[in-house]
Amino acid sequence: MIDVLFNESFSSTLKYYYQQHHIDQEVLSMPMYLGLGDINQWSFTEARKTLYKIMSTHSKTIDPHEYGEHLNAMTSRLKQAISNRETIRVWWSDLADDYCGFLWLCDYLSEHQLQMFSIHVPLSYAIKGNRLITLDSIGEITEDQLATLNLFKTEKVISAEKQLAYSYEWRELRSDNTPVRAMINGHMLSQEIDFYDQFLLGNVKKHRFRNIIRVIGDTIGSSPIGVADWWYWHRIDYLISKGVLDYKMPTNMAVGSIKLNKVNQTTF
Repeated sequence: MIDVLFNESFSSTLKYYYQQHHIDQEVLSMPMYLGLGDINQWSFTEARKTLYKIMSTHSKTIDPHEYGEHLNAMTSRLKQAISNRETIRVWWSDLADDYCGFLWLCDYLSEHQLQMFSIHVPLSYAIKGNRLITLDSIGEITEDQLATLNLFKTEKVISAEKQLAYSYEWRELRSDNTPVRAMINGHMLSQEIDFYDQFLLGNVKKHRFRNIIRVIGDTIGSSPIGVADWWYWHRIDYLISKGVLDYKMPTNMAVGSIKLNKVNQTTF
């Protein structure tokens, strides 16, 4: 059996869990960020490389070439698994990147009739003391929580019929091919590129500048919807270029500050 995951951090946690428990289990980490970007290009990996380039603009830890090569290697391993008739187990959540990855995998495997299992990871759960824990992403799950949540016991078979149904859902999203996909009331919906701007702009002031890092931090903190900080950086750059936001150069700080442009204040 091969585990397939779409969250890089959670993939590392799962690998570490297997190592600590002396479990010989292969993990394929495929961070494709399918909630964003073009998903209908003929060359699927090339479309993901374009997104990796955007990511690298705002994160020094991202090497787009390295990420592209890793994705090619993982895709090749998946093709090998298909040829060898290996069993696939996919881990996913209701966040767009995970769920779209799950749909993509169902479509990828739908014609091969492989045995497929899935583990749906909850983004909120109760702990002792009647406390509710809410996660921004499955990447926040620790090794200890893997055992505490009994996630392995939630494994379910994905029948060929269900694989095909999920495959059709993915094809519909590909047909729409909007820049953003978001989970809304339990449904994965295609959205325009400015969909997440509403959460960002809610943390930008009209009459005073705010540090960009604080704006993004408050946006992620108040709207835990799984959107990475690099996407908000990307959108801020765009909104500045279009005059929606005013930008002030930094003085003694590493990054600048922004506020709403007076001309555009009535829009928000």
